[in-house]
Amino acid sequence: MIDRHRRSLISAALLLGAVATGANAQYGGRSRKGGDAASSHATGPGDSSTRGVAPQFDPLAAIERELPSLRIDLKLTAEQAPLFDSFERQVRDSANAERMRARHLASFRMDQGNTVTADTVLGTIADDHALRAESTRLALERMTVLYAALAPEQRKQFDRRIIQSLREPLGTS
Repeated sequence: MIDRHRRSLISAALLLGAVATGANAQYGGRSRKGGDAASSHATGPGDSSTRGVAPQFDPLAAIERELPSLRIDLKLTAEQAPLFDSFERQVRDSANAERMRARHLASFRMDQGNTVTADTVLGTIADDHALRAESTRLALERMTVLYAALAPEQRKQFDRRIIQSLREPLGTS
């Protein structure tokens, strides 16, 4: 099995190669003969499916964007601040894991099938998902410790803002 370091190097090389040569078309220059139901549907104005997969909403990225202002609004004590810092770092790590997964998938889409094996693709996907799951589990652990240290009013505000970050994410308007 190829180790994670080698997969990262392969992904980086693929990404650099794709940027250097440019994408010929949505499918890396290959035509899709015969098409399929998903690629043959009509698209309406503003439909991002004409350029590939629409960007997905990442709840951890939305929470990550909310945390700087939440930190200020919670008026954390000296004892609570390091707990919040730890939680914030772990949320950032989890959001970064999702961004890395998206970069890996983009590099695979740009590859013309000559340099990457199926084992590498599936192994990278599995590793990316495992990394995201582990970092999210750690974020939950750190949030649990932080939450226990918050006063009842701070908890209410924390809960409200986390939910708000999902309903009305910052930076999306």
